[in-house]
Amino acid sequence: MTKGRLVPKIGRFTNTEAKAAFMAAYDAVAAQWPVPSVDLDVETPFGTTRVRKSGSGAGAPIVLLPGIGGNGMVWHRFIDELSRDHTVYTPDVIGWAGLCEQTAPLHDAQDVATWLVAVLDGLGEKRVHLAGNSFGAWLAGVVAAYHCERLASLTMFEPSGATFAKPSWGLLLKFLKAGMRPTPERMRKLNKWLMPGFEMTDHEFAVAMATTKYRPGMPWDRPLTDEQLAAVTAPSLILYGAETVVSDPVHGAARIRAHIPTAEVETYPGIGHDLLWANPDQVIPRFLNFIDSHDPVRAQGRPTFETS
Repeated sequence: MTKGRLVPKIGRFTNTEAKAAFMAAYDAVAAQWPVPSVDLDVETPFGTTRVRKSGSGAGAPIVLLPGIGGNGMVWHRFIDELSRDHTVYTPDVIGWAGLCEQTAPLHDAQDVATWLVAVLDGLGEKRVHLAGNSFGAWLAGVVAAYHCERLASLTMFEPSGATFAKPSWGLLLKFLKAGMRPTPERMRKLNKWLMPGFEMTDHEFAVAMATTKYRPGMPWDRPLTDEQLAAVTAPSLILYGAETVVSDPVHGAARIRAHIPTAEVETYPGIGHDLLWANPDQVIPRFLNFIDSHDPVRAQGRPTFETS
């Protein structure tokens, strides 16, 4: 290999026991999925991607991307409301622990965009409302930067610390300490710091612990450049928690408004990185109203959302 350059990896579990533990925890959460759904396996240049399809409705479907190391099952708390009048796809992320089978490495952000576009092609969807949480917001932003023609809208829930700026050393050290020896106590402490208004169920925590035995094959998030942001022409909604510990909402909002002047940016007071989990009664209706208002098939007759 070239000196000083990391070789891209294929995501994998550390051993068969770790994979078995993850699968048992994943299946336990999947069994709690509250609405009818179908699981699809979609071929891409980087391997097979598992996608769960729920709901139905007119207009472009919703595609949801989870936070770091997550999978499509993290949306089980919200899928009932989200899929009531919409088709919703919740893919596992290739290169992260889940039911994808990665066969080729993703080298950079452009590969990430290529992967998701291939998923959309496999699903037969031309345009979608793409949304992501935390690291998933960066993934969604990358897709918008390279293939905005495929998006009816872009939504970012609590973007990761590296989406619009370099993450702080304090944030990196927190993750490093937890990752070096991921005991249950350290993982609970990290989650309490990141998402103070959210407590995992036993099944959710089992998935999180099992995920620590997975060696990811997804590139790390890097700040979106001015050129990448300027390429985002789809209607965009970016939502922050004012008390987030992963980023600076003021700096992020400034960059967004400078390069995506039509974007809607909102910050929720008293809420942290657990924006969706701590405040679903406001965030989910806001999101649904936004995507419907930017979908010609659904916009007619949709009530206007008023912020408090």
